[in-house]
Amino acid sequence: MPAAASSAKASSRRKEKHLSPEELKDIEQKRLKGELSCAECRRLKLRCDKKVPCSSCSRRGCESICPCGILEAGVGTRFILASTDLLHSKISLMSSRIRALEDAVAIFQASVSSERHPLLEDELLKIKFGSEVKNSEDITAANRSADATTLDAFGTLTLGEEGEMKYFGRSAGSETLILVRCVSEEDKNAVPPEVYALALDFNQGTQAQSSLTVSDLLAHLPPRSHAETLAQSYIDHASLFFRATKKDELFDVVLPLLYPSSISLSESMSVPKAIESSTSQTTMPTHSDGSNNHRLPSPHLLAAVYFTFALGSFFDLSASIKIYVSESQRWFELGRKALTPSIFAAAPSSAEDTVRALGLMATYCSMSGKKHARDSAWCGMSLAAKVAQGSGMHRDPARWHMDPVTVQRRRALWWEVCTSDISHSVALGRPPSIHLSFVDCEFPTDEEATLSDTGEEVMGFWRMKYTFAKESFAPVISTTLSAKSPTYSTIVDLDRKIRELSLPPGFKPYVSLYEDGPEIYHNSHLALRDFYASQHRTVTMLYLHRSFFAHAMLTHPSNPLMSPFALSFLAAYRAASVIIKAAVHFYDRCSAVVPRVWFLTYHVFSAAMTVGTVVKRSPNSSIAKSALNDLGQALDLFEKCASSSPRNRIAYALLRRLKGKADRAYA
Repeated sequence: MPAAASSAKASSRRKEKHLSPEELKDIEQKRLKGELSCAECRRLKLRCDKKVPCSSCSRRGCESICPCGILEAGVGTRFILASTDLLHSKISLMSSRIRALEDAVAIFQASVSSERHPLLEDELLKIKFGSEVKNSEDITAANRSADATTLDAFGTLTLGEEGEMKYFGRSAGSETLILVRCVSEEDKNAVPPEVYALALDFNQGTQAQSSLTVSDLLAHLPPRSHAETLAQSYIDHASLFFRATKKDELFDVVLPLLYPSSISLSESMSVPKAIESSTSQTTMPTHSDGSNNHRLPSPHLLAAVYFTFALGSFFDLSASIKIYVSESQRWFELGRKALTPSIFAAAPSSAEDTVRALGLMATYCSMSGKKHARDSAWCGMSLAAKVAQGSGMHRDPARWHMDPVTVQRRRALWWEVCTSDISHSVALGRPPSIHLSFVDCEFPTDEEATLSDTGEEVMGFWRMKYTFAKESFAPVISTTLSAKSPTYSTIVDLDRKIRELSLPPGFKPYVSLYEDGPEIYHNSHLALRDFYASQHRTVTMLYLHRSFFAHAMLTHPSNPLMSPFALSFLAAYRAASVIIKAAVHFYDRCSAVVPRVWFLTYHVFSAAMTVGTVVKRSPNSSIAKSALNDLGQALDLFEKCASSSPRNRIAYALLRRLKGKADRAYA
């Protein structure tokens, strides 16, 4: 080509680079109409079919920029979006792989040190979270098969000695079998004769109870000083599981209602009117003699108070086992008597009082070691949920323009019932009474919220408890307990969401005696609160992965890590190991509380069975040694608590047998 021609062509290209705004607008309009090649095809010198979007851009995954946009020039941009679905699938697989590696690192670290590994800091754990979509058809056959796998685990149907059948769903574990073997230990001598007579009359109809009044039940109230001691014990310990009443309302409103002669006029005037009005629904007319010195409480409020005393006595750390069991049983029978239909017919109670009484009764049943305690707790809390729904607590009270105190009280009571109902349902593998799709009640105001160093709001214990119930327990229930078995990809997605939930920085499940001091280390309230808070995520992970963990152990006993469910194997083992270590640390902080907490029997026993199964079925596994160590710690813990309840004695016997089998397999 002549030099003049090439020079003229170069000159024309330089002129094209300096187009006026009008010319650029005209070119854009022609591209939108399909008259010119799209900008991206022109940049890459590709053939363009001039459609919007063109087939070339659609094939490369950049149809969103066609026809006027272009990708930034650079190495590798020609096919950077060639398969967006594959990229998302790859990211998802890498995230799952990272989670498995984190579990492996945590398991190894736990076997050599009690300190957290530097690679497992909270900020580093958040790196793997992002957009995870698994829709690609190009995923390997093994992973695609695992994602689509469902396990037909229907649950367990047990048959009792008298022919009664009980169902435990997929999320329930080995700990539920203790319920079948527990022997009811009714101790008539532990309850005063007059109270025991009331308990015998409980199911004998209204004719035998017609003469019983609220005044008769009030005669059994303890002295005011002892009542305040029991109430404080309840606030410090049992209220963490079910807070029917806040401390200020319990001490400033409820107790003065029961002990009117011990409160001065100035003290009564100091009670806020808003709180005082909250008890207007929980009162009866004055005495039959016409005196107006004080009004009687409603029977269900009195039942709630007696159940509060029962829980407070149950957690009386200064009393021996025989004393706190007998006293708590006395208050429990009195509270149960106050719930009888005949008393309720003579003096109706508000729905809030009924919900409080039923919730407290269910909480006490869950703590006791009797045969049908867990079933009673599940049924009692379900009934409380139905009563709460009947009074509209599941709908936000602000809709009806209630006063602020009533709004906060109803919100708090609703979420306590909802959280407890969901917790009992997950533990037994049974459907809850509450489906959150029908709920719009907001969380109560977080009075314990604080600000972090960066100015972000840090939620308190109660907000954390409600948040985990709503965003962790509820999705696990709806997924794992549905009639249609979930796919493994659904389980993995739930795993990711649960890991994204983290405990507030203020909670320290593992405190140091030397760094934090004996006041904090041996504080029973803080020890129980921190242990309970730490269990929310680990227990959920154990429930979520338990079925797939068992499948991995059964199908790949020589090396469960070769199973397509290796992620569940590692996640379940890590959760079990953490639960056992947390319980051991809790016992060291406050040994008097541990035997009284139902977590010990239900969750720690299940965790011990999990780690014991690893050693028994996979003794050559790389984590068998640390699993055997965890099983030994759990066995030592149950040995120390075996004398506290029949459940702990049965659990200790079962774990001792498992430990013997595990030792022989490992040797």
